[in-house]
Amino acid sequence: MAEIDNKTLRVGGAFLVSGNVLQALIAFGVNLVLVRYLLPEDFGRFALVFAAASLIYGLVSLRINVLIIRAPENEFTTEVREHYFAALLLETLAATVIVLGWLYLFTDPSGWELALVLAIGLRHWTDHNKAFFERSMPYKRLATVETSVSTLSHLLSLLLVLSGVGAIVLFIREIFMSVASLISLHLIGGLTFLKIRFPSIAEMKNLVGEAKGIWLDGILEGSFQQVTILLAGHIGGERIAGFFFQAQRLAVVPQQFLAPIVTRLAANWFGRTEYPVDRQKGRDKLLLVLAGPLIIAGALTYWLADPIVPWLFGAKWAQSATLFQAMAGAVVFISLFEVLKVFCWTTKKTAVLLGGRFAQYAGLIILAGAGFHGYMSFDLGLSWGLSAAYLLAFAVMYLSLRTREK
Repeated sequence: MAEIDNKTLRVGGAFLVSGNVLQALIAFGVNLVLVRYLLPEDFGRFALVFAAASLIYGLVSLRINVLIIRAPENEFTTEVREHYFAALLLETLAATVIVLGWLYLFTDPSGWELALVLAIGLRHWTDHNKAFFERSMPYKRLATVETSVSTLSHLLSLLLVLSGVGAIVLFIREIFMSVASLISLHLIGGLTFLKIRFPSIAEMKNLVGEAKGIWLDGILEGSFQQVTILLAGHIGGERIAGFFFQAQRLAVVPQQFLAPIVTRLAANWFGRTEYPVDRQKGRDKLLLVLAGPLIIAGALTYWLADPIVPWLFGAKWAQSATLFQAMAGAVVFISLFEVLKVFCWTTKKTAVLLGGRFAQYAGLIILAGAGFHGYMSFDLGLSWGLSAAYLLAFAVMYLSLRTREK
């Protein structure tokens, strides 16, 4: 059985990686056109709404997809599946209501912004529901669907922006992607619909108890990713948020390429591997294989960001080059941190993961604080803070894991 699983992982991994490479290349190419037609503040407004909505969904979510993936086969009964299905429905509805209420209370939302919130909610439900299907590792079909949807979404945004649609193309792309993902997954049998059996109070307490570790980590992760954008917008306005958004987007490109291996295949492998020593060896081998190319990517980011970004994006985006340069450490350590994160998720080493999260926030706060107090510009401090955050988080987690394992 292990041999069949390994073969499935290899074949599925090849499809996921090749699909992600194609998605990342198309997204990067289309983005080059979008930045020529749109202003930094256009991206900033979109990024602020997207970040705020994603933050609230992250606060509410119990990370049902992780619970589904890591559940042992003998415990994954029909009753358990129905509990997960009902809990996912409840958290999606609750988060959507909260986001819409926040928009109406504190902003004057446009129709496109409201539609974006609903699209984020739909994608949240779809992505978590997909975990029922993903347990059987049908990565070939998933890669085909995900790559097709992503490609069509970006090509649609390209056609619209060339037609003069303007900034709303950013909203249309996300809405189309959410709807297309739902329909495509349903067509291949990738969505699961079960009886809505709401858990009792006692069962809900058990579910929350099972999820509390990854829920707290999810809050810290979602807050970290979205708060950086919100801080950039709050201190510097929509224009600075736009510069920061583009720099951050460039910094996560290596992780876009590596995500299938780092966050999906590795999680499945860690969760299904029985012996701890084998998991540890596999984890360290993966880190070693990834480290070399990522260090090279980080060095190239630091030395070449300044001339290349303005050349690709145009002179109006020159400030993003400086911010991207400061994120060179994030380029190196995001993926390495993600490996340790999924390792802790699947092996239930919550304390190690939370220690890494606190180190992550410490790195961000120290450097962002230096920017806030005038030692450098705030957006530059935030960018250096992003690098320090992932470096410290990785170091603290890896040392903690090694200490425990010895």
